[in-house]
Amino acid sequence: MKRLAGVFVLLALLLVSLPALAPARAAGILPDEAYDVVVVGAEPEGVAAAVAAARAGARVLLLERRDGPGGLYTYGWLNSFDMNYGPRGELLTRGLFAAFYREAGGTSFDVGEAGRILERWLAGEPRVNALYGVATVSPLVSATGALTAVRATVRAGAVVFPARVFVDATQDADLAASAGAPYTLGGEDYGVPEMMAATLVFKLAGVDWQAVRRALAADGDAGTDADACSAWGFWREARRYRPGSERLRLRGLNLGRQRDGSVLVNALQIFGVNGLDASSYREGYSLACREVPRVVSFLRQNIPGFGRARLAGTAPELYIRETRHIKGEYLLTLDDVLGNRCFPDQIAVASYPVDVQATNPSNYGWVFGRPKMYGIPLRCLVPLGVDNLFVVGRAASYSSLAAGSARVVPVGMVTGQAAGVAAALAAGKGVTPRALARDPALVREVQEVLRAQGAYLPAFSLAHPVAGHWAYPAVRELQRLGLVAAGYRNHYRLEEQISAASFANLAQAAFRRTFPDAKLPPPARKSLPEERLTLGRAREIVARLLGHYRPEAPPFRPEHPRLRQRGDAALLTRAEAYQLAAEALAWAKRIPSPENPYP
Repeated sequence: MKRLAGVFVLLALLLVSLPALAPARAAGILPDEAYDVVVVGAEPEGVAAAVAAARAGARVLLLERRDGPGGLYTYGWLNSFDMNYGPRGELLTRGLFAAFYREAGGTSFDVGEAGRILERWLAGEPRVNALYGVATVSPLVSATGALTAVRATVRAGAVVFPARVFVDATQDADLAASAGAPYTLGGEDYGVPEMMAATLVFKLAGVDWQAVRRALAADGDAGTDADACSAWGFWREARRYRPGSERLRLRGLNLGRQRDGSVLVNALQIFGVNGLDASSYREGYSLACREVPRVVSFLRQNIPGFGRARLAGTAPELYIRETRHIKGEYLLTLDDVLGNRCFPDQIAVASYPVDVQATNPSNYGWVFGRPKMYGIPLRCLVPLGVDNLFVVGRAASYSSLAAGSARVVPVGMVTGQAAGVAAALAAGKGVTPRALARDPALVREVQEVLRAQGAYLPAFSLAHPVAGHWAYPAVRELQRLGLVAAGYRNHYRLEEQISAASFANLAQAAFRRTFPDAKLPPPARKSLPEERLTLGRAREIVARLLGHYRPEAPPFRPEHPRLRQRGDAALLTRAEAYQLAAEALAWAKRIPSPENPYP
């Protein structure tokens, strides 16, 4: 009787499992213990992770909601490479990205061919199975916080896929967030609760490319250029465009040619789009689609080479630059990026400028600086709050300002390759990603495999551009708040004088971002004349801010010797103004407040 009861139990379990098994069997993919690594998201970063894990010996399943790989490149039509070169002009993002760059050809690429390259890569790896058209992927997390499996919804039903290690390569770290990993949104980590503008890329036929190249070569602007594949410029012309909605703006044109001679245009910014909200996304996409014909008409009338251009299509998806920033074992900061920091556990090196696009119509974005070369630690790919998971792409553990550089796809592909190798190693050794990232010997093993796969991981020692300046600590503090931008040339202008209006704006923004929970209304905004800033005037501005944000503060006195030795009539340089603002912030932080009674 006991044997018969056991048979009934076995049959019952088998019948329960049949609905889950059927969809996967139809796709030739079994939901069993066969997979060492499951990668969620076939963005370029996810493809790199899957291929690298397979080449490191793991059996890999790649899950994707779309009908093919490529993500932002093939569905968002972002078809220009954001390249990362070192101090000697050497390519930093090597390995799988370098292979993709060679195969795609040129500074811009054909998006259809990009998809075919990634498909060939996946098809050429016998250890990789790719399952497309997956409607949803949800995590199954144990009581100890370990991700043990994912439940994928396909047309025929739901399938559960267990694995030893998982890689989240979705654009928004959807798997990590739903599994319980902590994160910030947009720029909230430095007091700016907004996200960078989205963009709808559109396609034009009939563009005279040679005329475009001639115009950019003759415009006298060193920041514009064109080659056989790409062009960037026409900033002044674009600013004359008057959109049909205040939520839209045309910026300078980034143009990339396709094999059929058409041109993809990356220029139409859309403000107020939350990429995590389906209704906000649809509204932004619809708004941009209605605007594109107006933009094309403007380009035909105002841009050389566009006189006969005609609209040939719009990207299936928006280019979303920013949503979540996962908190990981290490958070890459703007200090790390602009300070050209080298890490013992780095699994990638990069150098893309810190390019934070506009967040609303009142600004045009900022370039905070151009690093020479910085490392990305393996710890940045290991989220807090959940085990057995790596996160790659723009949502990895980077501060929102550091992500201005690290968010670009070439860097993402390099970190994706690293996550694939690390996932294969963790699965093979039976350790968690967290344990692996904390073990120097295992990290070195990951680095060795990456180098064998073509990665570039040099040791280097490079300083911040103004590290030797006496005001560097103040510059660094204000840069953390997104208030000192040095541009592409790292021009800090520290010895230049600064106006009273500029200092007032800087100081007010510094206080507002440092004390975002202050309950008092903002101070009355009075326009200051364009007068040069004296120490006395600067102290008045700071006193007003302290009186507003910290009414109980005693009178503020600057401490740095360069400021204490100056009289109230002394004109201040930017360096001295930055020092004064940083000291005022430190002073205010020491004063108790209702929001923070124990500073």
